[in-house]
Amino acid sequence: MKRRRSDRPGLRASRVLTLLATLAGALLIPAPAALAAGSTYYVDCSAATNGNGTQASPWNSVTGVNNTTFGAGDNILFATGTTCSGQLTPQGSGASGSPITMGSYGTGAKPVINAGGATGPVIHLLNQQYWEIGGLELTNPAASPAYRSGVLAENSSGGVLHHIRVHDMNIHHISGWSGGWYATNAGVGVQTNHTTPVSTWDDVVVEDNTFDHVDRIAVAVTPDGDGQGTAQTTNTVIRDNTITYSGADDILVVKNDGALIEGNKAGYGGAKEDCPSGQYCNRASAGIWMSGSNDTVVQNNEVYCHVDGADGTGYDVDWGNHNTTFQYNYSHQNLGGFMLIMPPFSIANEPTSTVPSDGTVIRYNISENDGTNAGCPAAGTPTHGTGVFHLVGNIPNKSGSAVAVPQIYNNSIYVNKSGLNTPILYSRKGGSVTGTLSFRNNAVFNYGTGGYFTTSAGSVYSNNLFYGTHPSSEPADSAKVVTDPEFRNPGNTNTSSSYTGIAAYQVHPSSPVIRAGAVISGNGGKDAFGNTISATAAPNIGADNGTGGNLVANAGFESGAMSPWTNSGAAPSVTSTGARTGGYALTTQASGSGANQNLTGLSPNTTYLLTGWAKVANAGETLAIGVKNYGGTETFTNVATTSYSQAAVLFTTGGSNTSALVYCWKNTGGTGTGNCDDLAVERISTPSNVLTNAGFETGSLSPWTRSGSGAQSNVVASNARTGTYSLQTGAATSGVEQAASGLTAGSTYLLTGWAKVATGGEQVAVGVKGFGGTETYLRTSSTAYAQQPVFFTTGSTNTSAAVYCYKDAGSAAGYCDDYSLIKLS
Repeated sequence: MKRRRSDRPGLRASRVLTLLATLAGALLIPAPAALAAGSTYYVDCSAATNGNGTQASPWNSVTGVNNTTFGAGDNILFATGTTCSGQLTPQGSGASGSPITMGSYGTGAKPVINAGGATGPVIHLLNQQYWEIGGLELTNPAASPAYRSGVLAENSSGGVLHHIRVHDMNIHHISGWSGGWYATNAGVGVQTNHTTPVSTWDDVVVEDNTFDHVDRIAVAVTPDGDGQGTAQTTNTVIRDNTITYSGADDILVVKNDGALIEGNKAGYGGAKEDCPSGQYCNRASAGIWMSGSNDTVVQNNEVYCHVDGADGTGYDVDWGNHNTTFQYNYSHQNLGGFMLIMPPFSIANEPTSTVPSDGTVIRYNISENDGTNAGCPAAGTPTHGTGVFHLVGNIPNKSGSAVAVPQIYNNSIYVNKSGLNTPILYSRKGGSVTGTLSFRNNAVFNYGTGGYFTTSAGSVYSNNLFYGTHPSSEPADSAKVVTDPEFRNPGNTNTSSSYTGIAAYQVHPSSPVIRAGAVISGNGGKDAFGNTISATAAPNIGADNGTGGNLVANAGFESGAMSPWTNSGAAPSVTSTGARTGGYALTTQASGSGANQNLTGLSPNTTYLLTGWAKVANAGETLAIGVKNYGGTETFTNVATTSYSQAAVLFTTGGSNTSALVYCWKNTGGTGTGNCDDLAVERISTPSNVLTNAGFETGSLSPWTRSGSGAQSNVVASNARTGTYSLQTGAATSGVEQAASGLTAGSTYLLTGWAKVATGGEQVAVGVKGFGGTETYLRTSSTAYAQQPVFFTTGSTNTSAAVYCYKDAGSAAGYCDDYSLIKLS
């Protein structure tokens, strides 16, 4: 490249030239580099005549910039609201603490630099350092692709160059090769050219920019080809950029050490695949990825609607990486899935590629409906399959590494039922792969039909939630939870919800995921929502480690002490045995023993839901979870099971009541202890019972309808729990159901019903089906009424459900009464 070096005459020389021109009465053509070091240069491409680069006499084209060698502290400013044609090739470097800056002056729209379809970058820096470029709009549209980029900084110096910052830019319609090499077809490309010794960069920052319709990629910090040396660029930060319609990928770092990629939002990428003839071509793309890099952190990003059919995932840990952490990211509707994991393979002259990526940690992320582009403005066709976790081959395991296998924990995964068969764990090799992984504390909400690959012996699956569809390939997990996680707005289906984006995957305080996880060493200390995660106490399952806004303090007795609970009757104790989750539970004495907590700050005339888990040592004895002193009648639910059962109590505060007393109480007359754990109270915004004739008090079935093929069910004036009437089933294959309409899609509901059997040991079920998920029910074999609370979430398009009472088998009747169906989210 031809360069022009200015001798940068001082201010005094400039004044002499001006004086001579005035005295001569002649028109002086201004010298391009006539200002002193640390000066500010002005460009106004709407000016009628070309000036000398001062604000009073600005340059009126890019020529003045290109003909100048700038120095430390210089500023190059373009007038807002103007458009300059051509490409910028300014010369010179700044210094540490005194960079050269390129930006704008005035008020109004960003200055536009339009390269007019020319090949190459709009702004090009070659072997230059300490530059900051911001506040401009760059574009280079063309009818056919070529090697084009927005800002390209290249290093072929054979050493380390420092500090390139590109910020607050609008870079759009760059018609590069969407299947060509990365940095030379990028919105911002920072490239190390193949030299001996190897060139690298230090301190690269790309932040707060907007990229749209850039082919190939928005941001790439890479060498100039595969296998180009072993040295790594350091201190790369790519953050808070908004990216749409990239022709292929969105963000890539190759051969970087310690890169931070955070706060970026990228959508609709991967739709193109143009390759230059006879040159580098890679038509596969993903949203954010890295290769040959160490200690990369990818956090707080959102990637959505990636349409590439070859890879097409939101994120990708590719070849030869060490210690990569993906955390707090949101991925949705990406065709290939959430996360691509590459095995080692061979690239010419690239020894790193044959080394399995190790130290990979994938935690506190949210994947929503990945594996499909449904709901996106464009869709692709997968050519290599799809999967939430999408492996190209076998699982990369590195012998001798401290973190030899992928660590996948505390992620929340949602797959709806709209025809999706997206596997949760998928490999292009098929249903069985070699290698091992660790899959712990993940909340998998799966209304689809996809399953899991099998792995070599030694993989760890523990404390996961598997809800919805349970394929035969679902991993064995002795500590798994299989009930609804009670996400606030899964699938972001309810557009009127106050919980959107990743917040949709926060949980209700009654959620079974709370404190149900396993302690994981080096867990990062924070979840996706900023909640603290203890290094010793049991965390939640999934990406939310919060309490769901629980109004009960020390709700799981995890402090190891009673406070703020107070003793009632014979003194109970907090013990480290008998816990449902975590390490502690409340243990009552055998009779007339319990604990109270006074809740303050409640709102009058407001409905609240109290839930809690309880069990008794001796079957048939009872322990109550209840509430009183709230302005209404004391309300409670008895639990009589020897394993933990959940109780649910709705109560509405009085017109002037702002407090309530909640309790766990072992009823009198027993000989064994009881346990309570995980109590919760939350406000219910829509407490109305959706069901009609919920207690059968009309004396007739309508609108309930009979179900089953055995003896008919009837409403009878006996065996009522409350009121006069109850539902009596036949002895077997007999029940009733009610179609509940007008529900909200993608919302969590609580169904409660009371049931008993005439003959102990037989069973009657309270359940729900037809809501978009797998039929869910609870059974009781008690001859006394027992409450059956069932939480369920409607599908993404489902606005109805069928609730039922059903006696499957036996020789005597079952009874149901007092049904309720309320919306939680």
